[in-house]
Amino acid sequence: MNKDHVFKFVVIMMAGFLCLLPTTSLATGMVPETTALLIDEADGGASMNVKNTDNKAALLYTTIQEVDGSPSKDATLVVTQPIVRLEAGQTQRVRFVLNTTTPLRVEQYKRVIFEGIPQAKNPAKKQITTTIRQNLPVIIHPKDLPVFTAPWEKLAWSATGSTLTVTNPSAYVVRLSPEVVMQPSGVSGNLGKTWILPGETLAVPLKSSTTDKQVKLFPASRYGFDVGSYVATVK
Repeated sequence: MNKDHVFKFVVIMMAGFLCLLPTTSLATGMVPETTALLIDEADGGASMNVKNTDNKAALLYTTIQEVDGSPSKDATLVVTQPIVRLEAGQTQRVRFVLNTTTPLRVEQYKRVIFEGIPQAKNPAKKQITTTIRQNLPVIIHPKDLPVFTAPWEKLAWSATGSTLTVTNPSAYVVRLSPEVVMQPSGVSGNLGKTWILPGETLAVPLKSSTTDKQVKLFPASRYGFDVGSYVATVK
């Protein structure tokens, strides 16, 4: 048997041995039913189902995270049951209540975090227990704002040297991939995040200077799904 065959045999035997070892790392999983929480101001809130996919009971801890640069703080979101116990396989309907001080003019963007906190582990057993957070976007739509499913078309782009600038003059939150590619040169840049808020302007450093007059971006739907590429004009 040559060295290569010996090496492969050892790898296979080790893999089989590892499969027989007891699991020492447990992970809780609170899984929401959708990839984003969409709220219409006219409804005054929304609900989302979250399932405990772990094989043990755990606490579902729900928090709302404000995003820096949010266009308005006039909209607050309250979780009616921020902490609730879920048995293994149980589903909980989480209710969110929207409070506004004035009618909204532009979409609001926040984040909701679902975290599973496992029950206390048995001190007699050596286990490493971890928690898994589900961090989802929240988009709050003003009641008097028409629905528009392609808000990336409203972005305004300009470039100077090796800096690309994008402004969102619309009332809509735009979700997209961080990567942008100048056309036709292929020079790329990175937005640094996956959303652009209403009224927000971002400066995007490019890998080199370019005089291109078009940029390819990769927008996403409200739920974060890829909708293909889109080529915009650069002024």
